[in-house]
Amino acid sequence: MKKIAFQVDTRLAKLLSENYRSSEKAIKELVDNAWDADSESVSVLLPKPMTDAPIVVHDNGAGMTEQEILREYLCIASDRRKRRGESTPSKKRKVKGKKGIGKFSGLLSANVLNLETWARGKKCQFSISTAALDSSEDIEKLPIDLEITDCDERLHGTRISLSSLHQNLTFPNPDKFRQLLLQEYGREVDFEIIVNEKTLGVDDIQGTYTTHEENIPNVGNVKLDFTISSQKGSLRNREFQFV
Repeated sequence: MKKIAFQVDTRLAKLLSENYRSSEKAIKELVDNAWDADSESVSVLLPKPMTDAPIVVHDNGAGMTEQEILREYLCIASDRRKRRGESTPSKKRKVKGKKGIGKFSGLLSANVLNLETWARGKKCQFSISTAALDSSEDIEKLPIDLEITDCDERLHGTRISLSSLHQNLTFPNPDKFRQLLLQEYGREVDFEIIVNEKTLGVDDIQGTYTTHEENIPNVGNVKLDFTISSQKGSLRNREFQFV
């Protein structure tokens, strides 16, 4: 009996990236990855439309070792929850990544994805381009050059740069992106999100923003920041983050 096997066309990566209905939702997948990596902070830089600047998502999470890149990150459609459980290792957060395709989300907006990650005294780096995907018939045979160098043991985290952006697509809008993130992370107390050098906060909620200071006996000066909003939808989770 002859053994046969499926072949995975490299076009699959493009089809997976097109699963996202907007560039904002595609970039949010990379923020979700930072959450799953137990990051305390993630910074997102969004370029102005029609410029050559890249989209950059940089978190201070656990990072990935060479083995984790090979066995997990490059394993398409692998469900992290089945490998590691429903919660993250350190902060016991509920894992958001489910389908194992978020890694391709950046290719919705860009031709080149460059990943740098620091973990356990090693820096790993590689790039994926849509040109390479187009020129290779089988994604399992797609050549990827993984560069590994020594780094400070204290360094950890992951930085993804998306360059050569598709000029015919709608660039991610910072305001829309913040609203999307607020719905998911607006009440989280241990996850700082910085978009274009501004920390996501209550003043990003659509509505009338007000700040009030009061001196309370036996307590001292108290400052309250709040927004009165009529927008539909509510922030997830129970405890409100912004004070």
